[in-house]
Amino acid sequence: MTEKRSSFSSFRTLLFVVFLCTICALALSVLAEVLKSPQKNARELYRSKQLLLAARILGYNGYFLLDGKPATYDSQEKILVPYEEKVPPKAKNEEILDIFESRIFARLTNSSGELYTFEEVGIDEGAYLLQNEKLGYSRLPYKLVYLVKENGPSKVPYGYVIPINGYGLWDAIYGYLGVEANGDTVLGMTWYSQRETPGLGGEIALPEWQEQFLGKDIFQKSPDGTTNFERAPLGIRVVKTTVKETLGNTPMADSAVDGIPGASITINGVNEALRRSLAPYRPFLIRAQQGEFDG
Repeated sequence: MTEKRSSFSSFRTLLFVVFLCTICALALSVLAEVLKSPQKNARELYRSKQLLLAARILGYNGYFLLDGKPATYDSQEKILVPYEEKVPPKAKNEEILDIFESRIFARLTNSSGELYTFEEVGIDEGAYLLQNEKLGYSRLPYKLVYLVKENGPSKVPYGYVIPINGYGLWDAIYGYLGVEANGDTVLGMTWYSQRETPGLGGEIALPEWQEQFLGKDIFQKSPDGTTNFERAPLGIRVVKTTVKETLGNTPMADSAVDGIPGASITINGVNEALRRSLAPYRPFLIRAQQGEFDG
């Protein structure tokens, strides 16, 4: 009798555990489904912000920029207008998404530097972005580049944004490099995903460090100050100390930014990421420099 009671008690315990696990699994499944849409929206908002930062349409402090100066969003005209007051309002999430949709367009470029829409080459944009996000786009026959349109109806491109990826000390690093319509001058830089050491390599994500890239030349100049677009090294060089100490006022200084003390491996990773990611875009950048593209 005692053995039967013990077996029945064990069965009830097992049944309760199974029931509890089933309820928990069901609850987690429902919760995951409920959160799927908000998580997707949050990812899209974050991506939109990072691309606008690289394009110098959104400032690191959260307000819009128009030609580098504070701006605000005109909801009726759906454009940015100059803001004359001292402290501009922070950009709202819905405004950021509106500006992104009206000014940032995903395009593809090939080994000849020609520019295509996804529809023109028969590639599904969503699948392409998802499948190649981790390994990067520069290695592909059709490479991703974002066309940034001017503020307003003008058909002249405002600039372009090129995805950058590589490896730091601990893991992969991902960024966006904004380029002016001339195909050479940096609009903005953002390292939006990295797991480097806080206070050391992790400082590549700080606005004050990223701001150094603004206005730098992607095509490195020769010692005489000229640029050979066909052969010049591509990239922005991060030096070990400061640009002034390392390069002084030489033409190379126009394509360099200050390093981060104690983060040599991360800095090497940044330099390599910029070099390897930009190299396949040379034909496209040369075409942009020659003014071949419109909006």
